[in-house]
Amino acid sequence: MHESINSSIIHTAYVLITTVASDNSMTLNLKRIRYFTVVAEELHFGRAAERLHMAQPPLSQQIRQLETDLGVELFSRSTRRVKLTEAGTLFYPQALKLITDAEGLERRLAQYSSGDGGRLRIGFVDSSSYEVMPRFLRAYRARWPAVEYELRSMSSDEQYKALTRGEIDLGIARANRNPQELKSTLISKERLILAMPVDHKLANQKRTSISQLQGEEFLGFDRDVSPSLHTELTALFSNHQVVYDPIIEATEYTTILGLVASGQGIAIVPAGVQTFSPPNLRYVGLRNADATSQLLLLSRQSEQSRLVTQASSLIAEGFTLD
Repeated sequence: MHESINSSIIHTAYVLITTVASDNSMTLNLKRIRYFTVVAEELHFGRAAERLHMAQPPLSQQIRQLETDLGVELFSRSTRRVKLTEAGTLFYPQALKLITDAEGLERRLAQYSSGDGGRLRIGFVDSSSYEVMPRFLRAYRARWPAVEYELRSMSSDEQYKALTRGEIDLGIARANRNPQELKSTLISKERLILAMPVDHKLANQKRTSISQLQGEEFLGFDRDVSPSLHTELTALFSNHQVVYDPIIEATEYTTILGLVASGQGIAIVPAGVQTFSPPNLRYVGLRNADATSQLLLLSRQSEQSRLVTQASSLIAEGFTLD
């Protein structure tokens, strides 16, 4: 019986505080619930009115209106004392929770509107997780510490789809294909380098050229997951009369580099992955001026979120150069 009464009261209260009418009824209803908690704590309308800095008659009227709205009597009143009814006793802890929840929602909405809070969903290519992503998040969190993050490792092509479907807010992508409905901002142009086993014939060189790689066995990023990246690298190698057709493909650079270190082949990778350096692996630079890969910040053209525009402002300030 108690649970049934309590459930009915709480449901009615939530309806009251979530129904925003033109007369600002949400604010009024929250005030009534706050008034109730003070009276419940004092069990005296005079003392409660003093705490609330108001006259007693208006307070009594507000409590009566709340009881009418909820359809129950919250206090039993006599000339000698005021006490909570069964319904009032059940409602009191829930009233405190309603007030706390409402204040938290109001605070979060204010933070979201100002760009100081909210949740930012970011898709990022695996290769950016070694350097660019950590630096970007450090810079963003330093400026807007109340923002929460949802991070997803995704290929560039997966990011394009996720952005257009509204599943993420930002993308950090590497391929140069960009759908018309998306906006791209250049984060950096990163050098491409070679990863190879320590016993490879080129491992002791500081730099080499793509033209020297004909006939090598390549390991690469999964072409089905990231066809744009595969197309970009195939075109780069073709410009130097070298065939790029990986014999083993994976979806994470840690896997690719681990296979390279075990002697399975060589890989062309962004320079930022050098922070991952397993035993038996060497990185060798490329002399070719066109051996670069753009890293882009992607967002929807129609995006209005302050959280997203703040990210673009960080890129414009050149956070990766600090």
